[in-house]
Amino acid sequence: MKISKILTLFATCLLATTAYADIELKATYTDKKGVEVVATEDFSEEAPLYVQFTSNPSNLDPAATIEWHITNTSADINVTRYEENTTYTFTAAGKNQITLNVVLDGEIIETKSINITISDSHLEMPNAFSPNGDGINDYFQAKTNSKSIIEFHAYIFNRHGQKLYDWTDWQNERSGWDGTHHGHPVKDGVYFVYVKALGADGTEYNIRRDVNLLRNYNTVDTSNP
Repeated sequence: MKISKILTLFATCLLATTAYADIELKATYTDKKGVEVVATEDFSEEAPLYVQFTSNPSNLDPAATIEWHITNTSADINVTRYEENTTYTFTAAGKNQITLNVVLDGEIIETKSINITISDSHLEMPNAFSPNGDGINDYFQAKTNSKSIIEFHAYIFNRHGQKLYDWTDWQNERSGWDGTHHGHPVKDGVYFVYVKALGADGTEYNIRRDVNLLRNYNTVDTSNP
């Protein structure tokens, strides 16, 4: 009889515990190619990275609470949220640990975590482009190997120092300079670009260089001289 009561009590406690602990941590974001990704395990990406976090709870005790902790010790980040789902934009390089806790009566009864590593920054600008409508190098913009840039502002000047164009969205494939000024094509020749930017790792970029506009070329050398 005593054994039966003990087993019944054990089973009751086990069912209660599992009911409190029914959560699943998911991280949803859009990658550099524009593809939506749902992650449940550790991954690496570039900044800025906007992520939606969901806990997906079910059968939780009404007295239980959900806690989110986002930490990056190298960047001195320690964020706590008390909500079922949350969002966060990662702008600092390094390893970020996201922890999801279920708390009942001041005790953590279930926990899940995922690590998101944000890469160090890199920024390069080409030395030439050919805005002739052939779909190749039609825009003067940051090279495709650039990454983890959280602030960006580029300016185009002519040889007289007149500003012709500026832009701030370095990731948009059609956001760079198209070789026009007030809607009219400028002449082929040498122009000047100045870029001021900030990387997720704290690197400050101040890039000044010539820009060769060559409409009669299908391909141009976009490497650094």
